[in-house]
Amino acid sequence: MSQSNPLLDINTSFADYLVERTRSYQEHVVGGTLDYAFDADFAIRQKIGGFAGWSRLHKAIVTNDIPNRFKKIFQSSDAAGSMQYSKAYEAAKKCSERLQIGLPVIFVRKTGEVPEIMSLDGEGIERCIVMTGDIAEGFTSDELCYVIGCECGRLQNRHAAFNYAFTYPGISRGETGDSSDKGTGMRELSYSLNKWLIAGDITADRAGIICLDDPTAFPEVFASVRRMGLPDSYGDPNPYIDIEEILTRYETLHVTPVRELKLGNTTPDARRVIAGMEFINCEILYLWRPDIPRPSTHISNKQSLEIRCDIIADADSGYSI
Repeated sequence: MSQSNPLLDINTSFADYLVERTRSYQEHVVGGTLDYAFDADFAIRQKIGGFAGWSRLHKAIVTNDIPNRFKKIFQSSDAAGSMQYSKAYEAAKKCSERLQIGLPVIFVRKTGEVPEIMSLDGEGIERCIVMTGDIAEGFTSDELCYVIGCECGRLQNRHAAFNYAFTYPGISRGETGDSSDKGTGMRELSYSLNKWLIAGDITADRAGIICLDDPTAFPEVFASVRRMGLPDSYGDPNPYIDIEEILTRYETLHVTPVRELKLGNTTPDARRVIAGMEFINCEILYLWRPDIPRPSTHISNKQSLEIRCDIIADADSGYSI
C-alpha cells in the first residue's frame, strides 16, 4: 500500500493565503490607521492635506517626481538579493514578515559623503528602499533590521510624499520656529512639514523596534547608527550622541506623571529615544511580537502611550491631559 504524499496536504490556494494575511493585518488597523503608528503623525498629515495647493503638490510628487527618481535609481543601483548584499536582503525579509507587508525592492547605490537610506512609493512603481553601500555592507544585522524596519514603516504609513516634499523650493528642513511667525502658503506648509518630521520619525522608530530581534536593544542600536554617521531627518549628524545620559533622563521621565511631564529644550534624537522607550513599555509592541516575553512590570495602553509621546514630541496634536 503506497503512502500518501504529505505535500498534497499543504494548502496552496492563493485566495486562502490572501484572506488569512488580510485578516492578520486588519487586526492591527484601528480607525483607518495602524495601531503602532503615532497618532500625531496621522493628525499632522491630515492637517497638511487640508492646505491649499497640497493636493496638487502631492499628485505631482507621486505621479511624476518619485517615479522619475525611481527610474534613475533603477538604472544606477544594484538590487539586493540572496547572492548580492544578502545581509541587507535577509534583514528586509525579516522586517517585511514582522510588519506583515510585501517585501519591498532593496536597492544599493554607490556610497556618498554620508550614509543614506530612504523609501520610495509612487504610482506605477514598485515600493522600494534605497540605501548606500556603506549601510548595506557595514551595518550589523541589528542595525540593518532597525533602519530597514523604519523605512518599511514609512512605506506602510505612506510617508514617502511628505518626505519628498522637502525637495521643493520654499520647503526647508529645520524650519521649526514659533508658530505665530509661520505666515501663510508655502511657509506655513514648510513649518507644518517640519512639525511632522518628529512625529513621522516616532512612527518609523516604532516599526524599527518591532523589527528588532530584541526590541529592548533599541537605544543602543539607535546610538550605533548615529555613530556610524547616519544623519537624522533634519540632515543633522550626531556621532557623539550620549545615549547613557538620555537613558538616565528617561528613567526619571518614565515615572513622572503625565501632568508634570516636561522635556524643555531637548534634541530630536533624545525625544526619539525617549518616545521609543515608551513604546517598548506599551502593550501594542507585544501584539505585533507575541514571540517575545512581556515585561514583568506594568505596561501601558495605547492611549497612555500617545498622550505621553505627544508631550515628548511637542506635537500639539490636541490630546488633553
